[in-house]
Amino acid sequence: MIKVLISFLKVLSVLCIFYGSIVLLLIGPFRVFSFFYLALGIFLFLLSFFHQRIEALLTKRVFSILLYVLCALFIVFVIFEAKIVSYSLKAPEKDADYLIVLGSQIKESGPSMDFKARLDSAFDYLLENKDTIVITTGGKGENEPIAEAVGGADYLIEKGIEKERIRIEDRSSTTLENLLNAKTIIEKEDSISKAKVVIVSADYHLYRASYIADKIGMKNVSCKGGHGLAVLLPHYYTREFFALIKEVLFFLK
Repeated sequence: MIKVLISFLKVLSVLCIFYGSIVLLLIGPFRVFSFFYLALGIFLFLLSFFHQRIEALLTKRVFSILLYVLCALFIVFVIFEAKIVSYSLKAPEKDADYLIVLGSQIKESGPSMDFKARLDSAFDYLLENKDTIVITTGGKGENEPIAEAVGGADYLIEKGIEKERIRIEDRSSTTLENLLNAKTIIEKEDSISKAKVVIVSADYHLYRASYIADKIGMKNVSCKGGHGLAVLLPHYYTREFFALIKEVLFFLK
């Protein structure tokens, strides 16, 4: 069994190093998590290719326990990821009262690729559901020319969505703040317990967004995803696993 695990880790280490290099080339070394796959690959490479030396240092029993712990963590990861992925495949409810677009990076040239994917997904929904009000969310980050919510609203207006259908929430910096502030906007016009809400975000983000929405009292919620650069999806889905764990721990306080 141990030999099989070692062989599996060798293959996995090479794949992680290869993919981690691609992530760094596309995203750049500006965020800590950009190094995750590369660091994981190097760790697994050292563990699998030099396992005999490590085993001699730790003793065979301790080394075996370490391998089984890694396998258990991998199984937990797969279970969570299956839930995240399955949620991204669900279709949103039709004729929503409100559509909440979660913010993402805005550049001088307009919405980033990820944000544009969310806005295009929202635009498609708004075309099919003429009575739905859209709430764009997101404040102004340090490296952003304007608030994400304002840039998102401008983009939708340019594509033909009437200004009267748009509400702007431009003070938030996290998903929790996005949804709390959007909830406040809805409560000024409608009953939050009765309003049908669709949350639009990146596919990998939908499960966590719906989890947060439920925790703050938004019960009648479904989601719609936007598709970003496909090659980066494993990176973002992996990052989402850790973000979800953090969110669960936050609400357990």
